[in-house]
Amino acid sequence: MKKSTLTLGVIAALGAAWVGGAWYTGKVAEEEFVRQVNLVNKDLSQSADSLGLDIRFDHVSFERGLFSSKTKYDILVSELENPSKTWTLPFEGTLYHGPLPLNQLSHFNFMPSLFSSVDLMTKNETTVPWFEATKGKTPMTVTTFVDYNQSGSSHVDLVPFEAVMEEGTLAVNGLDMKLGFKRDGVNKLDFALNKLQYSEPDKNVSVEFNDLKIDAEYQRIPEWTYLSTGKQSLSGGAVKLIDSEGKVEFKNWKVDFDTVRKDNILDSGAKIVFNGISVRDADLGDLTIDMALNHVDGETFNQLIQVYNESAKQQHDELTDEEVQITKKFIDTQPQFIFNPTLNNKAGKLASNLDISMASADFENAISQGKIFRLFNHFIFKMDANKEALIEEAATVLQLDRLDKEQATKEATEQVNLGIKNGVQQGILVEDGKSVKLDLVLEKGELKLNGNVIPEEQVASMLFLMVMSMGQ
Repeated sequence: MKKSTLTLGVIAALGAAWVGGAWYTGKVAEEEFVRQVNLVNKDLSQSADSLGLDIRFDHVSFERGLFSSKTKYDILVSELENPSKTWTLPFEGTLYHGPLPLNQLSHFNFMPSLFSSVDLMTKNETTVPWFEATKGKTPMTVTTFVDYNQSGSSHVDLVPFEAVMEEGTLAVNGLDMKLGFKRDGVNKLDFALNKLQYSEPDKNVSVEFNDLKIDAEYQRIPEWTYLSTGKQSLSGGAVKLIDSEGKVEFKNWKVDFDTVRKDNILDSGAKIVFNGISVRDADLGDLTIDMALNHVDGETFNQLIQVYNESAKQQHDELTDEEVQITKKFIDTQPQFIFNPTLNNKAGKLASNLDISMASADFENAISQGKIFRLFNHFIFKMDANKEALIEEAATVLQLDRLDKEQATKEATEQVNLGIKNGVQQGILVEDGKSVKLDLVLEKGELKLNGNVIPEEQVASMLFLMVMSMGQ
């Protein structure tokens, strides 16, 4: 047999295998495409509910061909409280079948895959202004890759634009978003946005975000639909809020979340940092908040979220019996809550620490029997404030009322000193000359304020009076 004949035979065999593979993966791709849409809708339903929105893919169609297929779908966005008003974002795309999709080959990418798709936003009443803002360019393109393990990624490309809306102008620049997913759904998000600004010049109102970034990883928990583990990080540059009263600015900021699982228990922590907060150019200092929700029973917490999500759709003004019961059940699982804010200004530091671990949700019987302390495994509230820092912060706030710095400092000094004096006389505060402290701790069944035991009957009376005053 001639070499040329053998070569042609090999090429023909490879071509036949490719065509056959393309036909087969086209059939499988259609099934996978529909499955992925259903997964995305499930994720969107859970996350959008918390924002008061209903977001979903709808009107999905798939027209299969040999090497590629045509797809269409709409992304529908509406408010839960006003479902009659819906924004429709239409997309049309081409889904290229594996094992070597044509759009990948055109870029010399020889990685085998189940399919690769390119989806483009199209025009309708909702999106025409968007096309006008991008001067006719396709505003949004979504490129997706799925491998044979049913994992992959989607990359969203948004053309920078400035759009005139009913009451103001919206400008977006430098958006780059990538979603990673596995067989069971999205597990990673990388998001970057250089700038987003909305302004209403007639009202002198504007909102501006700069250098926004999100880096999130999720490990799903199959038995708990609404829960996941993993780390998420959000950060950004300046956030500026401007209205007729002036400007509020949050400077470089970052939020970190971390959730871990051990058996049926979840521990979640968060750290929020603002490296500078100013109101009408008055510097309020740097704020750090450490929070945690530990010893959370996953099954009960998942039920709690589900009940509240379903109730939110029905728009109840008051808590339902189901919400009350699941909340009590969750408290009875003895979760621990930690909240530690720290504010640093030019004069010093203001810090507090709240650490509560619940033991029971039987509030009615505890109060009626005067057994408040049995509601907690432990209770800690501490405050440590530098006096000069307190005066500095109070003076800054008073300057917002149009006082000059000298007058504001004088009034702040008088107010802080008087407040500390009264607190010390009542035994609530302890002063050592430079700082003011408060130490409230539940220890061995006794509640101690700055080392002195507070009778449980006194606490019950205080709570009773508080409840009565709230009801009036």
